Amino acid sequence: MAYRHLTLEYDGALARLTLNRPEQANALDPELAGELGAALADTESRTDTHVLLLQGAGRFFCAGGDVAAMAAAADQGGFLRELAVKLHEFVLALARSRLISIGVVDGPAAGAGLGLVLNTDFILASPKARFLAAYAGVGLTPDCGVSYLLPEVVGPRRAAEMCLTGRTAGSTDALEWGLVNELLPSADLASRARQLGEQLASGAVATLGPTKRLLRARSLAGYGEHLQLEAETIASMASSADTRQRITTFAARASR
Repeated sequence: MAYRHLTLEYDGALARLTLNRPEQANALDPELAGELGAALADTESRTDTHVLLLQGAGRFFCAGGDVAAMAAAADQGGFLRELAVKLHEFVLALARSRLISIGVVDGPAAGAGLGLVLNTDFILASPKARFLAAYAGVGLTPDCGVSYLLPEVVGPRRAAEMCLTGRTAGSTDALEWGLVNELLPSADLASRARQLGEQLASGAVATLGPTKRLLRARSLAGYGEHLQLEAETIASMASSADTRQRITTFAARASR
């Protein structure tokens, strides 16, 4: 399958999925969200592939939802609902996948971009990585499992600080808080991700998926329902005049 906004490469037992909208900071729109789901399904179908590397092209891992496209949408509520539903299908499938996923973060991961990395099994980051919820700045509520997973990873108080005050977790914060597994120079990220992927794929690969399911069993029990609630809530924000104004202002500022 040909993709417009991502690249998918296979290398032995590894798949490398790269968000490829660098001029838009790899922002997520419904088309890219659908491509993510299709790419994951294709990778799942390859029985000799066991590890998925998720990364972003350019300076950003992912800036979150495409606010410019939101601002331009005739039906902002419909846009937000479609985007959230497609992204949530992807993150739920990723969380349930037999594949072991490694987030490779060499720049900011904001909003839904933060959600993408939270849904991976390992996170490798460089000093250029920054993690931020960013939703409040455009008058939106969390999606992609951020409100479910972030408190589990960094604790409820830090999660509240990130989501309610907009605090950014720099790379050293992220390492101290357990948000990332390893912090490496940018030049070493790709080789370390490949090394870790090959290490995982060289072991008893039949145990990887089942062990992952056991490790995630408690959190997955209510995850689908929570994602549905996140999607409904973020779509409902389109009825808020404050949200519409914030989206318009943010999109205008970003276009300068």
